[in-house]
Amino acid sequence: MFASSRDTLSPSFPADAFPGAPDPVVPWPSGIPGPSRFLPRALPGPALPRLPELPAPPPARTLSLPASPRSAALARRFSRLLLAEWGLDDLTDDAVLLLSELVTNAVVHVPEGSGGVELALTRTSLHLLAQVTDCGAALPACSLAGDDSEGGRGMWLVEQIADQWGHHASPEGKTVWFALPLPGA
Repeated sequence: MFASSRDTLSPSFPADAFPGAPDPVVPWPSGIPGPSRFLPRALPGPALPRLPELPAPPPARTLSLPASPRSAALARRFSRLLLAEWGLDDLTDDAVLLLSELVTNAVVHVPEGSGGVELALTRTSLHLLAQVTDCGAALPACSLAGDDSEGGRGMWLVEQIADQWGHHASPEGKTVWFALPLPGA
């Protein structure tokens, strides 16, 4: 049986687990001179030909949410508005359902008062990538829910609907992600 990314060692960053996703942005530490301090203002000699522009990074947006039951509704609203802005209306229903499940899991399985939830949506050339980060240590797993159970089906839905999904553990918590293919990709 082949191992999937969700039950093997996690990569360094959630983006490492998904080709085409941008790396996390780490701000330059304050109080430390930046690299521009060491570069000359102008190079001596004739001007060099201008290099072609690099492609822009894929569109991405983040939202910080409190670890409260109302966060799932906020995540749904945020994703509906963003997907409409990006012209991805065909993905809205699936993305909203899966994000609602991941945010609910983050809120339910994180100790109260231990921190919030971060939601990131990224549009790559082929996929919509959603990442939900929290400070909980418990990694998600698909489980069988009883017929009368009110919970236990969220990750099963993610497994069935998402093109890919996985998680990334870190000392600060975890990130759970899923990808949906863009229409026509």
